[in-house]
Amino acid sequence: MIEILHGDALEKIKLLKDKSVDCIVTSPPYWQLRDYGVAGQLGLEDSVEEYIEKLIEIFNECWRVLKETGTVFINMGDTYSNVNSKFISGSNNKNYYIDNQKAKTRRKSDIRRKSKMMIPERFAIAMIERGWILRNEIIWHKSNVVPEAVQDRFTNDFEKIYFFTKNKKYFFEKQYEAFAEKTLTAFKDGIMPTGKKKMLGAGESRTGMREVNKPWKAAYNEKGRNMRTVWKIATKGIPEAHFATFPEELVKRCLLSGCPENGIVLDLFLGSGTTLKVAKKLSRNGIGIELNQEYIQIAKKRIGNDLFNELQVKTDIN
Repeated sequence: MIEILHGDALEKIKLLKDKSVDCIVTSPPYWQLRDYGVAGQLGLEDSVEEYIEKLIEIFNECWRVLKETGTVFINMGDTYSNVNSKFISGSNNKNYYIDNQKAKTRRKSDIRRKSKMMIPERFAIAMIERGWILRNEIIWHKSNVVPEAVQDRFTNDFEKIYFFTKNKKYFFEKQYEAFAEKTLTAFKDGIMPTGKKKMLGAGESRTGMREVNKPWKAAYNEKGRNMRTVWKIATKGIPEAHFATFPEELVKRCLLSGCPENGIVLDLFLGSGTTLKVAKKLSRNGIGIELNQEYIQIAKKRIGNDLFNELQVKTDIN
């Protein structure tokens, strides 16, 4: 089941049943970065405080619709404190884009100019204070980041993904990555490919730093080691949209770890539909909410054309 709801995230999520969603994977519009030309859009608030307050209101509803074993993955980017901010158009309408190039807004903030706003961290703290459990801060390292035209700081090449849960016990499928070469070297003597443990005798030391009197508990696993929290994933644009979309690999990792097969994933800010596209590929059901009708058409095209001809996308446009 793939369903797309057209409208405001806060209003449309109220249509969903209590405890009906297994996993949430989403990326809210960044504060005062893009103007999508749609009335009521998130991200155009005058202050960071208002922006975070509105986000928290949305995620209060997420608490209601998420199952007790549910998981949440939220991608957020930061921005700098400047006196004036020029919006980047989020519309493919060229006339709108040209008209909007000169649009500026005065930001309400006491933070000194040129300082990072720390918006993701503020949001994460607000979520924790409201009862969410923060399990991980994941660093999405953009390996193909576009160079920035700045001379007085380093180029930013990462964003954060926050992994939240409602409860201490939740659905999580462990994911693996390749062992580091030095680890494989340490394991090579006596390690069986079947996964049997490598044992050290009394008084033997693996590191040379201290002696051990107990068997070494580290075991080789042919799947690899537990996945780390720095994900090196390149951004990838699509012809239909001028901005870089959610990479499919990023969504894949979230869904494989946090959403059971045949479970339901919710994307509150669907954009061009990557979350639902990946969900269908991985035998998950998906619900997407999107305010911009133009992006809904892009999402429907991507999901239908790239997967199965018989795929039907239900769209609520009321």
